[in-house]
Amino acid sequence: MTGRVAALTGSSSGMGFAIARALCECGAKVVLSGHLEPELDDAVATLSRESYDVAGVVCDITRPEHVAVFGERSMSAFGKVDILFALAAPQAPVGPLQAMTPDAFEKLLSGTVVSNFALARQFLPDMVERRDGSIVFMSSIAAERANPVLGGYGAAKAALNSLVRNIAVEVGAFNVRANAISPSIVRTAFSKDIWSDDEREKALLAKIPAGRIATVDDIVGAAILLASPGGSYISGQTLLIDGGRSVW
Repeated sequence: MTGRVAALTGSSSGMGFAIARALCECGAKVVLSGHLEPELDDAVATLSRESYDVAGVVCDITRPEHVAVFGERSMSAFGKVDILFALAAPQAPVGPLQAMTPDAFEKLLSGTVVSNFALARQFLPDMVERRDGSIVFMSSIAAERANPVLGGYGAAKAALNSLVRNIAVEVGAFNVRANAISPSIVRTAFSKDIWSDDEREKALLAKIPAGRIATVDDIVGAAILLASPGGSYISGQTLLIDGGRSVW
C-alpha cells in the first residue's frame, strides 16, 4: 500500500493501534486519532520512532465539531485519504435491554451510527471524485446474534451494518468500497467487563470452536485485506471474525 493514506478513528491504543501499525508496515501513511490527547501523542511518537509517516488528530466522534476537524486535518496531513477506518465507538453498555433507558439507547445509537455516518461524509465526496477509496467500519458479532447483556449494542451495530451496505451500493460505481469487520469478543480494554469475569469467560469459551478469545492480531489481517487492492472486489460485506462462533 505504498503511496496510500489511511485515517483511523479509535487508533491510539488496542485494536485500532494494531491496525494502524500494520498499515504502516504495508507502506501506507497513517493519520491516527483518539479522544485522549496524551495517549494519542504516545501512539504517534511510537510509530514515528519506527520511521513511519504518521500524524495525529484528537477526535471524540460523538462531538460533531471534532468529526469535522478530523476530516479537515486528515485530508491536509498527506494531501488525501484513500482509506478510512471508522473504529471508535462508545463503550458498550452491559446489561439487559429492560434496564436501558430510552435516553441511553438514543445516545448509543447516535454514538455508533450517526457519528460514523457523519464521519464517512467527511471523506466520501473526495473518494468519489477521485474514483478511489475504501471505508471499513467496526461492527460486532452482537449485530448478528442475540445476547442477553448486549442487546442495545447489537441493535446499534446492526444499524451500522445496514449503513455499510447502502454506502457500498451508492458509491460502488465510483470504485469506492464500504465494508465492516465484525469480531466476537477481543481481549482488549473495550471488552474487559466481559472477559475479565471468570464465569462469563468460561461460558463464552464453551461456545467458540477455536477455544479461545481473539487477540488484536487476529483482526489485523482481515482489516488489511479490506483496505488493500487485494480486497478490491469486496464491498457491502460484514466480515465475521469469531473463531467459528457464528456457525455453532
